[in-house]
Amino acid sequence: MFGSRRLDDESPAAPARVDLSTAEPTTTPSPTTQSEAPTAQSQTPTAQPRIPKTHRHDVDVMRVLAGLTVMIGHSGGVLIGRSDEGSDAWWLGHLAEAVNPWAVPMFFMIAGWAVLAGAPPRTEAKMWDRIVRHVVPLAAWSVIFVLGFNLFDTDEVNVRHDLARSFLEAGRPAFHLWYLYAYIPLILVFGTLVLFWKGQRPWKLATLAVVLAGSTVWAPFALELIGSDQDAWKWDFATYQVVYFTVGAFVIHHAYELRPPIWTLCLLFTVSALGVLWWESRRSYPIENANPLIIGLAISVILLVSRIRLGERTKKVFTTMATASFGAFLVHVFFLELFFERLFDVDAAPVLLVIQYLGLLALMAALSYGLSFAWGKLHLRRILG
Repeated sequence: MFGSRRLDDESPAAPARVDLSTAEPTTTPSPTTQSEAPTAQSQTPTAQPRIPKTHRHDVDVMRVLAGLTVMIGHSGGVLIGRSDEGSDAWWLGHLAEAVNPWAVPMFFMIAGWAVLAGAPPRTEAKMWDRIVRHVVPLAAWSVIFVLGFNLFDTDEVNVRHDLARSFLEAGRPAFHLWYLYAYIPLILVFGTLVLFWKGQRPWKLATLAVVLAGSTVWAPFALELIGSDQDAWKWDFATYQVVYFTVGAFVIHHAYELRPPIWTLCLLFTVSALGVLWWESRRSYPIENANPLIIGLAISVILLVSRIRLGERTKKVFTTMATASFGAFLVHVFFLELFFERLFDVDAAPVLLVIQYLGLLALMAALSYGLSFAWGKLHLRRILG
């Protein structure tokens, strides 16, 4: 939709391969042959040469950085919640949060690029497969977190209520899954649009999209009708998420063509991060995802990453990490709870605060990726992400 690039793999969570080929005829008939009756030879389709596909290593880097940055932000948020306002730990938490807000919007941007340009669905079945590959991990981890945190803190978890709520919205303990309740409807709607654009008729997808479109009305009504104490329904998306999905897709797709001076991108990121620090420490915490400061952070990250030239070994490392980044994101909250809620000493001296923070952050990331790689080896990626 944004050009001729196509990914070989259908999943936005998969490493990005781009097909630079175009579907053009190898020969153009002359006016004389156009006027003549077609021969058997002219009716035979000409084989199209396949141009080698290029891997979008910059997208792999964006995905890995976004996943790690979410961990930075979540750990900073825990410090803010546990410490007194103005304390050293409180400021450390805000510094971590200042570089974080672009990460989840980047998930929407990469998803938009994958659906609209990088890996547009070829068939309705492929689109269903993509949806299932996000719905199943969402359901699995919603159950795992409720049951797991019930073992840690039984008083804080109402198993029956929280399991039922996980079908309607994200909340503690699986608070970080909230974006999937918008992400899945977005790829559904735009994937359906792409298939219609290609001349297909994905009626089942379109029907589900229509059902979701009215769900903010019929779902609460149905819950009230059956006497449920649940009153939330978050299977929808906001305007800012649509903008991230579409405009982010355009920027990622054309990142190699958008080449402002590197110093201006560094300046944009720095100014935006300082703006986030001021906003969250003085005005409103956490910052709203629609805040324009987040756009500055995200655009600067995309364009900076696209300028990096990686060695072959480094490319392989990021490609491998990208396959495990979704799973690492899903599981990291267990270690967040253990390390930053229970072990981190918020009253330590400033130097010890930084050492603690960096050490526990690195350990959380290593364990999260380690587990994700482990269940990948066990072929559980479709269940656990």
